[in-house]
Amino acid sequence: MLDFIRTKQKRRAVTIAVVLGLTVAACSGESPRPEMAAERPEDAARAETDGASGNQEASNEGAGEGKNSNRVTLTEAAFRTARILVEVPGLDQMSAAAGGLQVPGQVEFDPARVAYISPRTGGRIERLLAVPGDRVEQGEQVAFIQSPAFTIAQNDLLQALRRIEALRGTADAEGAQALLDAAKRRLALLGASDVAMQRLESGGAPEAMLAISAPFTGSIVESGALAGQAVESGTPLYKIADLSVVNIAADVPERLLPAVRVGQAAMIIAVGASQTAFAGRVTRVSDVLDPERRTAKALIAVTNAEQRLKPGMFASVSLRGGGAPAARVLTVPSSAVVTDGATRYVFVELEPRTYERRTIEIASGLSGTGPASGRVNVISGLNADDRVVVRGAFTLKSELAKASLVEDE
Repeated sequence: MLDFIRTKQKRRAVTIAVVLGLTVAACSGESPRPEMAAERPEDAARAETDGASGNQEASNEGAGEGKNSNRVTLTEAAFRTARILVEVPGLDQMSAAAGGLQVPGQVEFDPARVAYISPRTGGRIERLLAVPGDRVEQGEQVAFIQSPAFTIAQNDLLQALRRIEALRGTADAEGAQALLDAAKRRLALLGASDVAMQRLESGGAPEAMLAISAPFTGSIVESGALAGQAVESGTPLYKIADLSVVNIAADVPERLLPAVRVGQAAMIIAVGASQTAFAGRVTRVSDVLDPERRTAKALIAVTNAEQRLKPGMFASVSLRGGGAPAARVLTVPSSAVVTDGATRYVFVELEPRTYERRTIEIASGLSGTGPASGRVNVISGLNADDRVVVRGAFTLKSELAKASLVEDE
């Protein structure tokens, strides 16, 4: 009996030990997993927040810098090595009397030789006979429209003719003639030709459509309507231009305006006209400056019989002529000018060791009374009180290029 009890107690102890062991194993195997699962999202979120904060700080730092790509600041050591020397521009007396003043220009229409072709009454376009590029003669028909007003005016003329015949030799004959004259004027105002009215007076039938004719000989340069379109009086059908004479609009810098006058001779070479030289004279000089470019338009009338000069072409204008008043322009040493392709620029000192790149325009073909050796004439891009770098400009160019490379990286 005693052995049975002891055996039962041992079995109970073993069972308890097994249960406790399994419980400990289960607890030791499962409890870290929830902890890890809870920590990993927090760590990821913390890392993501830290990264976003870092990126935001970097972004704010870059945005706060606001660097000007045309400015460069030298360190004290680099400044001593570069041996920068600055001076203000000089002033020189210039005229177009000898070599000529070279300025850019563009071919334009002569406003007095451009017109719109439009109907003088409303109606429906039946036919268009010309397209842009066509050359038409004065009086040539370029369109036909169907117009109720034109039909009524023709019938009024025919009725006036019948009334004259019926009242010929009576006291009312004079009044009938007045009605006929009024009908003719109405047709003329609608655009009917003298030939059309003569045909009606000779017993011809009314025209079904009103012919629209070219007001002068020229080229059709624009078309703004389609067949079948309803139009009102004055609706543009075509734009016509007489290109036998064109204008060259020359851009004259503000400082050189005193050297330009009405009647001054000019030679023009257009890029698209086989480099042929055209002669002309200045007809007008604008009283208004372009506020951005600081230039005024000088209009030069040029004969264009063969129509080789076409509106929109770029041209080089050489203004000549003795007696033109002198103009004062800024001059700088040629060592101050840096060339980058077709662009020329200088460096201007803004404050100690800080410089800004300025694009300039250089005048060519000017004869001056001052010393011209080793100096260039600047007609735009500089002010008289600017401090221009005359020694060390290429060093500043290199520093500006380095700064640009660093920003790109």
